[in-house]
Amino acid sequence: MDNVTSPPAPPIPCVIKLDQFQYTFFQKSRLEIHSPDGNFLTIVANPLPNKTGEDAIYQLYCQTLLLETLFDGINESMKLPQWAINSIARVIDRIDAHLKKQSSI
Repeated sequence: MDNVTSPPAPPIPCVIKLDQFQYTFFQKSRLEIHSPDGNFLTIVANPLPNKTGEDAIYQLYCQTLLLETLFDGINESMKLPQWAINSIARVIDRIDAHLKKQSSI
């Protein structure tokens, strides 16, 4: 018999409903999400029609901050499932290849 325990059920999603003014503003801007202690987590926005390199770099920066926050929330004694480790390894390999390419330019 396999000794693997099932992962816990995902948390109940939080729904934020915008009024018409907020929705109109959201369509024309980016929404920043911060933790209760004020740390920046991520940005939610519609995809930019003409995404520039600067936009992509900024989005990557925002996503790395979110990933860092998620890692901070993982207890050191928690064992990550193999699929999570494999996914993280693939991303790290891609980042490593990109950084090596950047350093050679």
